[in-house]
Amino acid sequence: MTSVPSRRLPSSGNNALYYCLLALLLTTVTTSCELFRPVDSTRPTTGTRPGRGGDDLDPVQSRRVFDPETGTYIYVNAPTEPMDTVQWKEVASEEVTPIVEDGSHAYVAPAPVAPAAPGLPPVRQTGTGRNGSRLLTGYGVDFVLPFLSDRYREDTERLDANSLWALHFYSGAELALEELREPSISFDVRVQDSRANARKVESIIASPEYQRSQLIIGPYLKEQVTQLADAVRGQEKVLISPYSAATGITESNPNYIQVNPTLETHLRSLLGHAFRTQGADRIVLVAQSGQRARLAYFQDEYKLLTGDDQGEPLEELVISGAIPDLSQYLRGRRTVFMVPVYEDEAFVSNFLRQVYQTTLAERGDNVAVYGLPQWAEFQRLNSDFVQGVNVHISSSVFIDLLDPEVREFRRKFYDRYAALPRDEAYIGYDVTSYFLRMAARYGTRFQFELERHPEDMMHTSFRFAPVAVVPATATDLEEAVIDRFENKFVNILRFQDYAYKRVN
Repeated sequence: MTSVPSRRLPSSGNNALYYCLLALLLTTVTTSCELFRPVDSTRPTTGTRPGRGGDDLDPVQSRRVFDPETGTYIYVNAPTEPMDTVQWKEVASEEVTPIVEDGSHAYVAPAPVAPAAPGLPPVRQTGTGRNGSRLLTGYGVDFVLPFLSDRYREDTERLDANSLWALHFYSGAELALEELREPSISFDVRVQDSRANARKVESIIASPEYQRSQLIIGPYLKEQVTQLADAVRGQEKVLISPYSAATGITESNPNYIQVNPTLETHLRSLLGHAFRTQGADRIVLVAQSGQRARLAYFQDEYKLLTGDDQGEPLEELVISGAIPDLSQYLRGRRTVFMVPVYEDEAFVSNFLRQVYQTTLAERGDNVAVYGLPQWAEFQRLNSDFVQGVNVHISSSVFIDLLDPEVREFRRKFYDRYAALPRDEAYIGYDVTSYFLRMAARYGTRFQFELERHPEDMMHTSFRFAPVAVVPATATDLEEAVIDRFENKFVNILRFQDYAYKRVN
């Protein structure tokens, strides 16, 4: 038995986050050997008390609190409560054989296995659902996240900012796990550190703990999402990717669920919103030289919206160099510009300025400009221009701080971790809550029920649908197969009163 001693964290500085990560990750971001323990708010879930991570992310927001020992205020940016003691027990050498899918959707109920620890129930099949889904008394859940615990040594006192995405994500997930406790269903939750390393992910896939899981949540980088997506193909496992919006992750893989909509979905959603709400006489597609391929998504969606395959396509304005005079597009008409540019902030800034000045000259509120999520992070956009030309952008995440549910979550998160939640904390909570409930209700192949269960979450809405593809060898559209399941909901935000607000 290995025992992790309780240790009180320092009260301020980077040392707090360093010791938090060191104690909670280096010792507990391994695997729990307790099979299918019910989620219990009275004991810690095996793993960490995290925060957030990514490529270039800010540190966890600091908090100012009163220190009674010194009589002064100090800044705290890590949990201040003592850590719980976590213990492990070794599992008997006889491992449960992996559950795999043979392609026939006919599963044989496994024989009950002995509990991995005293007092834990065995896993049994209680029934069979649609598409050969097996209903079980417990499900294995693996969080594979980039905590980057290998980057910390004894002499290291600075927390790597790239760990924060995973820390915040799992912190939110941990709050959801505490609310999912019910007597009839249990979850064996394990937290594994991908270390943003392909070899580490390979070792996770080869581990016996992974073999017992039905749900895998994570990881962060596209290459590692592809690794895990290939690993779950054809098995009784589902990979839930909460971050990657890339296409081409995997092919013909109904065991892959993409929570973050792709660029294609963003573009189609933007045009759909403009078409339905703006009452425009004219929709103009704008792109820089070399980016014209993006406009094809708009043209395809326009045919679907109008129901006319043979109709005139939308106008296209491809710009190389200076922004041209736009008065011809605005004179006497209400115009929508669709601008799918996210790499060039200077181009976007100059285009909005030109539209704004032209609109003033025409003396009319006759324009709207639709752009992409990156615009919200641009520093050079003049807020008067952005509001004056009626800018709308798409976003996969929108947190309404006035929402009572959001405010309650912020309170719980701060009470637990002494830090305010970042976006990843909301995503972690929503993803964990939704998918574990779906698995508990519909079993090991719950993904085929997602389309029938839309739900509004804190950071977005879930509207999952299968994405179908026709194999290259197919001779008929009826031979299309499911490529993946993707969330098709995109938040549309409008800049008004000098802030972005959701309008769909």
